[in-house]
Amino acid sequence: MNEVFEKARELGEALLRSDEYARMQQIEDMAMKDENAAKLMGMYLETRNKLTEVMRQEEPDMTEAGKLSVEMESYQEKMNEIDAVKELTRAREQFSDLVNQVNQVLRFILTGEMGSGEGDCSGNCASCGGGCRTLN
Repeated sequence: MNEVFEKARELGEALLRSDEYARMQQIEDMAMKDENAAKLMGMYLETRNKLTEVMRQEEPDMTEAGKLSVEMESYQEKMNEIDAVKELTRAREQFSDLVNQVNQVLRFILTGEMGSGEGDCSGNCASCGGGCRTLN
C-alpha cells in the first residue's frame, strides 16, 4: 500500500512540473495583476461569502440569497470579459484536460475500458492531447 501512495505522490509532483500547470500558474499570476480582474474577483468572493452566511442561517432569506446569486453572476460575467481571465480559463481547462487524460489512463489500466462518460476518449487520437496514445 505504501508503494501506491508513493506513486500517487510522484504522479502529483509530475503534474505540478507539467507545462500545463506552469502555464496555468503563470497566467493566474498575470491575471491577479490585472487591477480590474482582481477588484471583480474580490467583489465576487465577498458576495459569495455573504451568500454562504445567508444560507447557513436556520431560516435563510431566499430573497436575499437570490439577490446575492444575481450579483455573483454579474461579477462572473464581467470577469469573463477580461482577456486575462479568458486566458486563465483556457489554461485551467488545458490543465484539467491533462488530469482527465491521466485518469483515463488509470481507468484503462484498472478496468481495460477507455472511458465511460462525456468527454472521455473517443478512440480518435486526432482530437486528443495524448493520454490514450501512450497505451498503444
